[in-house]
Amino acid sequence: MASEIESLLEYALNIGASELIVTEGAPSAVRFAGRVCAVPESTALPFGSLLEFLGALDGESGTFVGGPWVNTKWRVKYFREALGNAAIFRPLMAECPDFTSLGAPASLDSLLGLSSGLVIFAGPACSGKTVTATSYVSAMCSFGILRFCDLDEGHELPVKTGESLKLVNTVGSTSEKLEQGLRSGTDLFWLGDFDGSSLISILRAAESGALVVLNVTAGNAVGVIDALLSGVSPENRDLVRTMLAASLKAVVVQRLLPAAAEGGGAVSAWEILFNTQNVAAHIRSGEQFKLTSVMASSSSEGMLLMDDCLAELVRSNYVTAEEAGRYVSNPARLA
Repeated sequence: MASEIESLLEYALNIGASELIVTEGAPSAVRFAGRVCAVPESTALPFGSLLEFLGALDGESGTFVGGPWVNTKWRVKYFREALGNAAIFRPLMAECPDFTSLGAPASLDSLLGLSSGLVIFAGPACSGKTVTATSYVSAMCSFGILRFCDLDEGHELPVKTGESLKLVNTVGSTSEKLEQGLRSGTDLFWLGDFDGSSLISILRAAESGALVVLNVTAGNAVGVIDALLSGVSPENRDLVRTMLAASLKAVVVQRLLPAAAEGGGAVSAWEILFNTQNVAAHIRSGEQFKLTSVMASSSSEGMLLMDDCLAELVRSNYVTAEEAGRYVSNPARLA
């Protein structure tokens, strides 16, 4: 069974899938450009084959880094189920790509000049947001000599620190680690995925002169603001809106779509929100729903609406109208 699972891993790598999903007793699937698709001609794996391939599994579920299989390290998340075992294999990149090589809109280069504030990279699951965020943090550490604090516990992709000094804070909550980092003179915090807590501490760090970078799972910039505020108590909401309006620098949303060309892999679509006086006013007043109109009318300031990006990708034949239509909010834009 080892050779069969390795063949599935090789297939996932060859098509550029972000995940391979294997369940004993059922056909396998891959996650490609954010969607789960069946592996062609995949047959059900015999029961016990995952345990044989992975070795002893500790507990009912868990996550670990395994391999190399097919010359690649993999993050493996496994589950013990009543009818058999299941596992999700995610390939790990050998090194962080260069931020300027990601094919992102040129306006994002302005983020490399920041020294403080809050920068958010967002998107749905398996959209590439973590790679983009880590590449940005690596670029900031390489361009200057910073005191850098890595609070990303996932460590899916290591940061290239260059000559910057990496500070290690392993004790306490996220809020306590941020406070420790500020006392140590940290210039840059990389938090990884936002877990819905410690938002006030995050904003205080950004207001105190540090650059704070984090990921949020959301499909658009308005959804990012909503996600940040969703866990805030009513008595703190006005305070948090004011702090967010003052410290936010940019929201970058990324989504992957299958390329129109056969074998072309995945294509990134982007939405970009920069904080301006107009944007800050809408955040303070709780009218973040108006940010869509702001982005649509602010291309001269480097902003980009997802609908506009999708329409351009269709016009340029990078993606099909059918694929773009799954995510565009105004289908008339694709006509």
